[in-house]
Amino acid sequence: MIKKDNIKVCVHDTCCERGAKEVHACLKHSFESNDDVEVVATPDCFRFCKQGVNVAVNGNILHGIRPSDATRRVESELRHPARKLDGLGQRSIDDLDDVLAGLF
Repeated sequence: MIKKDNIKVCVHDTCCERGAKEVHACLKHSFESNDDVEVVATPDCFRFCKQGVNVAVNGNILHGIRPSDATRRVESELRHPARKLDGLGQRSIDDLDDVLAGLF
């Protein structure tokens, strides 16, 4: 089984205010003919709201994505992935406290 590349666009409130739905539509269109790439909109906040629109590419988060540069930046990340240290799940203790507080 071939592993698909996974692109998640945060469509939580703040990212939507900054154009997340337009970014999602642009990426969906750009990769619609590529069966090896899955583009999804997720309401799950990545906790980088001030840096949005945020897009996770195979777990690595790209910040400040705009419709005009979305495809170029995602394609670049797919070709040359960032270190996993920069990826989803790598947060400061303060950020983790906020996540845990939100769960309880």
